[in-house]
Amino acid sequence: MIYGIIAAGIVFGLIIGCVLLWLKKKHMVNLAERMAGDILDEAQDAAQELEADVKDRVNDFKENLLDKFEQEMEPKQERIEKLKRQNIDKEEQLKFEWQKNNDRLKSKKKKFSTTQNVYDKKLNSYQSKVNKNRAVLLDYINKLSQQYKIDIEDLKENIKTVLQQEEKSQVTKNMQLQEEIFGVEVEKRAKRILGSVLHRFQRPYCPERGIQNINFSTKENMFRTLGKNFEHVPAIEQLIGVDLTPVEEKLFLNVSGFDPVRRELTRITLEKLMREKNVNQASIERLVSKSKKQLFKKIRTDGNRLAKELDLKGLHPEIRNMMGALRYRYSFSQNQHFHCAEVGWLCGLLSSEIQLDVRRGRRAGMLHDLGKAMDHSIDGGHAVIGADFIDKHGEKEDVVHAVRAHHYDETPSSDLAYLVIAADAISGARPGARRSTAESYMHKMHELERIGSSMPGVLQTFILSAGREVRVMVDANKIDDQQSMELSQELAKKIEEDMVYPGTIRVTVVRETLAVEYAK
Repeated sequence: MIYGIIAAGIVFGLIIGCVLLWLKKKHMVNLAERMAGDILDEAQDAAQELEADVKDRVNDFKENLLDKFEQEMEPKQERIEKLKRQNIDKEEQLKFEWQKNNDRLKSKKKKFSTTQNVYDKKLNSYQSKVNKNRAVLLDYINKLSQQYKIDIEDLKENIKTVLQQEEKSQVTKNMQLQEEIFGVEVEKRAKRILGSVLHRFQRPYCPERGIQNINFSTKENMFRTLGKNFEHVPAIEQLIGVDLTPVEEKLFLNVSGFDPVRRELTRITLEKLMREKNVNQASIERLVSKSKKQLFKKIRTDGNRLAKELDLKGLHPEIRNMMGALRYRYSFSQNQHFHCAEVGWLCGLLSSEIQLDVRRGRRAGMLHDLGKAMDHSIDGGHAVIGADFIDKHGEKEDVVHAVRAHHYDETPSSDLAYLVIAADAISGARPGARRSTAESYMHKMHELERIGSSMPGVLQTFILSAGREVRVMVDANKIDDQQSMELSQELAKKIEEDMVYPGTIRVTVVRETLAVEYAK
C-alpha cells in the first residue's frame, strides 16, 4: 500500500515536472520569438536608416561631381565657343579671299584673252611682213644669181652659215652673261650660308699627328725593352703584325704598317714594356694581350662617344667600332676621327640652313670617311668601301648614296650628297687642318701642269696660289669663246678624275684676241 502511494506520488511528480518543463520551454520559445521580432524590427529600422544615409551621400556625391564638372567645363565651354567663333570668322574670311581671288582670276583671264588677241594680231601682221620680205629677198637673190651667175643654193648655205655663227656667238655671250649673273648670286648666297654655319660651329682643334717613331730616353732603356741585340723585335712584330726598325744612334724605333690600329697597339705595348723590369717572351705576350683589350675598349668608347656627341640613334655596333678605329687614321696629317666629327657637325648645320633633316645631315657627314678605317685591307676607294659597309649594316639609302658620292665615285643626285661634299671640303681646307710634304706638293704641281698642257689649243699653263688655281693661256685662232668655256669644264673634270687633293682648285681659261690696224 505504502509502496503504491509512493509510486503514484513519483509518477504524479514526474507528470507535474514534465508539465512544468513544457510550460517553461513554451515560455522561453515565446520569449525568443518576441526578442527575434524585436531584433528584426531594429535591423529593419537600421537598414532603412542606412539606406537613407547612403542615398543622401550618393546624392551629395552626385551634386559635388556635377558642380566640379560644371566648374571644369565652364572655361572649356568658353574656349569651345571662342574656337567656334574663330572658325566661323576664318571660314568667312576664306570665302571672301576665295571670292576675291576668283574675281581676280576672271579679270586676269579676260585681260589675258584681250592681250592674246592683240598679240595674235601683231603676230599675223609680223608674219605677213616676214612673208613679204621673204618674197622680196628671194626675188632679189634670183636677180643677183642671174646677174652675177651665183648658185642660189650655195648663197643660201653661205647666208645660213653666217647667220648660224652670229646666232651661236650671241647665244654663247648670253649664256656667259647669265652664268656670270647666276654665279654671282649663287656665290653670294653660298657665302652667306657658309659664313652663318662657320660662325655657329665651335669645336676644339685636334693637333695630333700620326705615330711613326717611338723614342727611348736612354740606351739602357732601349736595350732593356728590345734586348741587347734587339732579339725581342721579331717577337713583337709577329704578335702585332707590324715592321719595326730600331735606330740605335738616335734612340728610336720606326713603326711601319698599313693598319693604323696595329701601329697604335705597338705604341701602347712598348710603353708598357719600357716599364717592365724583366722583358721576355712571356711578358711580351702578356702585355700584348693586355694592350689589345685596353685598345679595343678605347675604340668602343671613342665610337660610342662620337655617336652620343652628334646625338645619332640606332647606329650598328660595328659602325661605332669602325668610327672608334678612325681615331688612329690620318689623311694629309689630319686625324680622321675628329675630321668625321667636324664634317658631321658642319653637314648638320648646313642642312638646318636649307631646311633639311639635321640629324640625317649629321649622320651622313660623320659616316662619309668610314671606309678609311678599312681601306688598308679592302681593295677600292674609301668612299665605296664605307658605303658598302654601312649599307650592309642597315643605313638608309640616302645616307649610303651621300657617302658613296662624296668623292664622285657615284654621281651625286641629292641635296644631302652635295652637303656632305661641301662640309668635307670645309673641314679639310680650314687653316691648319692638313699639311703635305714637299714631295707630295711638287707632285701635285707637276700633275696640274701636265693636265693643263695636255689639252689641245693650250699655249701655256700657270699654277697659282700654291696649287689652288690653274690658269691656262689658249690660242685665240684655234679656241673661240664657247670652246673656252667647254675647255674649262673639261679641265676641271679631268683634274677631279686624275688627282686627289683637299679643298677646291679653280680653273681659269684665258683667251686673248688682238685687233690691230695701222693708220696711214
